[in-house]
Amino acid sequence: GLLSVVVILYPDLHTISSGFMIGIVLAVVGTIVTSIGDVFSYYNNKKNIDPIMANTIGMFSATILILIFTIASAKSFVVPTSLHYWVGLLYLAVLASFVAWLLYLLLIKNLGASESSYMVALFPAIGGFASVIIGETQISINLVVGIILAVVGAYIAVAKRKKTVI
Repeated sequence: GLLSVVVILYPDLHTISSGFMIGIVLAVVGTIVTSIGDVFSYYNNKKNIDPIMANTIGMFSATILILIFTIASAKSFVVPTSLHYWVGLLYLAVLASFVAWLLYLLLIKNLGASESSYMVALFPAIGGFASVIIGETQISINLVVGIILAVVGAYIAVAKRKKTVI
């Protein structure tokens, strides 16, 4: 997964900016938070807590925290009128957030926290593919090789065989 990210980003590495470095730090922090969330999800599954209920409570709590942060930072609210914006927001809120996270929680329930965490290796592939689909990125050799490396990495991580002790 890490190698796929390096291959995908290689053409842009000569223009490393402070924003890029902030993105790297946020990606590392996000990975740590996701790992902690995986463990909590595994714990919830062992306690027979419904993943849909846990997901709903988590998303609602995050929304409340963001609302509080926004109000505390004295930012003004602007309601966009563009249909494109609302369709994109609906996609992000429902499919890319709620449904994707729900499926991930079910994966944790079925595979376990450590095995499910290997699916993070697919994120660069999903992001690259989606970026091409929406027209934000052009297909390049680096992107194709990066996506292949991400898929192979996830496959190797999940398909590992446990050794039997005799």
